Amino acid sequence: MTVVLSFQTPAGPVSATIRRVLAAGYTGRRRHLVEAHIEELKEIGIPAPPHVPMLFPIIPGLLSQSTETQVLGSDTSPEVEYVVFRQGGRDYVTVGSDQTDSVMEAQNAPMAKNMCLKSIAPDAWPLEEVLDHWDSLELSLVCDGKLMQQGKVEQMMRPAELQEFVSEHDGHEHEGRMIFSGTLEMNGRCPRERAEMTIKLHDAVLERAIVHRYTVEPTFPFF
Repeated sequence: MTVVLSFQTPAGPVSATIRRVLAAGYTGRRRHLVEAHIEELKEIGIPAPPHVPMLFPIIPGLLSQSTETQVLGSDTSPEVEYVVFRQGGRDYVTVGSDQTDSVMEAQNAPMAKNMCLKSIAPDAWPLEEVLDHWDSLELSLVCDGKLMQQGKVEQMMRPAELQEFVSEHDGHEHEGRMIFSGTLEMNGRCPRERAEMTIKLHDAVLERAIVHRYTVEPTFPFF
């Protein structure tokens, strides 16, 4: 399946044809923090991964740049991540959310990853513009005005390392492939009803940010 997304970049609009989407997990650079996170997840019923890092295939049709998204039920959670993709031989970075069904994740993580739309910002930067100060970039997620996630990308794999890891499992063709980076520690839980989300990738060196605001609204089956 192929989807076409439009991004505004400093040099003008870019139309990206995305053929493959992969979500990485447990990508922290500090192994002891990754292991601590795994133990936290085990306490809420999510089993340890078979190996670290992990890689999950995502259906490309789940990518969304809309300001509104719906999820089934009240047991999903957003996860702010940096997102890299290659278009026309050039790598770009933006910000996205790997919304995931928390209950299903305890039973089948790949399926849980494919039960929600993946929100993507409509703006992107050429990756080479930020590589010389990459570790200073900061991700954040605000849910209904409450800061839920915040931290620098230095906590997770660098883009080149991430792409190399993906190449080992999904081939060496990066053109048209989008990769979610893995996420940061979550502070609390977002509301189980309609919520306003703000995800951000902040560049303090060049004094700019990619920001995407959208709503998440649960829907429920009729009985």
